[in-house]
Amino acid sequence: MSLALAGRTASDEESAPAFLNQGCIDFLAYCGKLGGWIACGWIAIGWHDSDAPLSCTLDFGETSLSAEAVMCLFPREDVQSIGSGFVVLVPGDASHGRHDLSEVWLQTGILSFHLTPSHHLERLGEADAMGRTKNLLGGAPRSDRRARLLKLLSRPAYAGQDTLDALPRPVFIETDSATLCPPSSLLIRGWFADPFRQVAALRVRCGTRTEEIDRRRWIEIARPDVFESLSREHGSIEQHCGFMAFVPDISVPGEICYFEIETVTGEFAFKRLPPFRSPGLAAIKEMLSIFDLRYREMVDAYDHVVGPAVAAMNQFRLEDKPNVREMVFGAGPEYPECSVIVPLYGRIDFMEYQLAFFARTLHPDHELIYVLDDPSCLRATEMLATACLARFARPFRLLTLSRNMGYAPANNVGLAYARAPYVCFLNSDVFPKAASWLDDMIETAESDPAIGIVGALLLFEDDTVQHQGCSCEALPEFGNWRFPLHPNKGRAPSQESGVDTVEAVTGACMLLRTELAREVGGFDEGYVIGDFEDIDLCRKVDRLGLACVVDRRAQLYHLERQSQGTQAMPWRLNLTLYNAWRFQNRWHCMQTGLLVAA
Repeated sequence: MSLALAGRTASDEESAPAFLNQGCIDFLAYCGKLGGWIACGWIAIGWHDSDAPLSCTLDFGETSLSAEAVMCLFPREDVQSIGSGFVVLVPGDASHGRHDLSEVWLQTGILSFHLTPSHHLERLGEADAMGRTKNLLGGAPRSDRRARLLKLLSRPAYAGQDTLDALPRPVFIETDSATLCPPSSLLIRGWFADPFRQVAALRVRCGTRTEEIDRRRWIEIARPDVFESLSREHGSIEQHCGFMAFVPDISVPGEICYFEIETVTGEFAFKRLPPFRSPGLAAIKEMLSIFDLRYREMVDAYDHVVGPAVAAMNQFRLEDKPNVREMVFGAGPEYPECSVIVPLYGRIDFMEYQLAFFARTLHPDHELIYVLDDPSCLRATEMLATACLARFARPFRLLTLSRNMGYAPANNVGLAYARAPYVCFLNSDVFPKAASWLDDMIETAESDPAIGIVGALLLFEDDTVQHQGCSCEALPEFGNWRFPLHPNKGRAPSQESGVDTVEAVTGACMLLRTELAREVGGFDEGYVIGDFEDIDLCRKVDRLGLACVVDRRAQLYHLERQSQGTQAMPWRLNLTLYNAWRFQNRWHCMQTGLLVAA
C-alpha cells in the first residue's frame, strides 16, 4: 500500500475520504493509575515512529478527547503485510467511558491517520489492559517511547502513605494550604526543595484525574524559614522555594488528592494533600497578600495562577445570594425622576454628611437609596438612619445585605429597587458643591439620544480636579494592561461650563437611564470589591454606540477611596491588578493570554 493510500496530510483532511484500512482499534481501557486511556490495534504502512509530538483524538460520539499521546509500534504477524501493531496512551479522564468509541485520529507532523474500532473491540478492565500492554511492548523494538510506556505501566500505586522518605536522595514538598476553586480546581500553597535536582515530574492526582504541575508557571515565594532550616544541611536550597500553583479540574468528591513525584531515575513517591479550605473573600485576600510581582512575571502569574483562582472563588461566593431587607425612612416621591444609589461600607458616617447636603440640594422628586454592604455595621447604621431622618427630614430608603458582596453587587441590588427612569450611582464620599448637580446631569442626558452615560466634574477639597473623565492607558510596569487615568487631575478646572465627550467616567458619580443600566446587566460582578466596574460599564454602553460625557456644570467634592475604608493592606494592590487583568482580557484580549468569560 502506498503512502498516498495509507495516510494523508493535515491539509488534505477536509477533502480526502476516510480509508477504513488506515487501521483498527482492538481493545480500549481507562487506566486510572496512568491517568488516561490505553488503545491497542494496528496501523497501516506509512505511519512510522517519529520524535515529533503526537496528537490523538478519541471520538466517543457524544464526547471526544484530544491530547498529546505516547505511542509505540510493535510487529504483528497478522498485519505485517499492511501495517504494524501499536499501543497508545492518551491522557484524560474517565468521563468519556459512558459512550462507545466511534473513531480515532492520530496526527504527527503532516501525517494524519483515521482508525476505526474493530468488529470485536474489547473494553477491558484496568489490570487486564495493563497486563496485555506490557506483553505487547515486550516484542517492540527498544526506543524511548517503549521505555517511557513500560515505566508508566510499572509505576507503583498510591496506597495512602507518604513515601518521600523512601527516595534514595531527598526531595521535600510541604503544603501550607489547598483551597478549593469550585467546581473542581485547587489553589495550592506550600514549599518545594529538590537539592539534588532529582525530580523529573511533579503531578497532582485525585481519583482518575492527573494534572502535571509546570513549575515554570507557579508563583515563587520567598521562604526564609525553609531556606535557613534546609540550607545548613543541603546548601543548594533556593530562597524562593515557596510556591503557589493553580491546578485545574482535579478534585473528585470523595477521592484523596496527593502529589506524585517522579524522579529522573524512574522512582515514584507520594505526598498527600491536606483537607481543602473553603473558598471565599477571606481566601482571596489571603492569597493576594503573599506576593509582589511586576512586568512579564506578573502577567504570567495572573494568567496561570491568580486570575483563574480568584475568578473561580469569586464566582462561588457570588452564587450565595445575600438576604436583602428594605427599611423606609420617610415618605419619598411616588413617581421619582431619578434614583440615587449609594453603597455603604465601613465609613457609615458619610451617610450623615451626605444627607446634610442633600437636605438642601437634592430635589424632593429624586429618591435616595442607601445600600449597606457591611453587616457588621447593621445596628449602628439603623440608629444613624433614624437620627438622620429626624435631623434632616430628607426621606430615603436603606437596603441592608446579609453578607458583604462588594461594589458591583451592592449597586446592582440598588438598581433592582430603583423606581425612577434615571439612576445615578454615587459614592458615599461624594458631596455636592453645586446645588443643581443632578438636575444638570439629567438635562444633559435628555439633550441627545446618543448620550449613554453622564459623569460629573469631581473636585478635591482644594477645588482642583479629581475627575473630569477617564482615559485608559497601558502601563508597562503592570504588563502593559490598561488602567483608567484621570487627565488634568490635581489641576485647576476650566472656568467654562459645558459638556465633554470622554472615553469613560468614574462610578463615583455617573448617571444613565435605568432601562439602559438594566439592559447591559448593571455592573459586572466578576470584578472583586471595587475597581474597573465603572470603566467596564462604560465599555458596554459604548458597544451599543452610546457616548460617555462629563457635564462640567455638575460639580461635587470627592474624597477619593475613603468610602472603601483603608487602602494600606498589602492585598489591595494585587486585587486591583486582578481586576485590571480581567478588564484587559475582556476588552483587550488580543494583547494578553487568556480570555475571561463575559
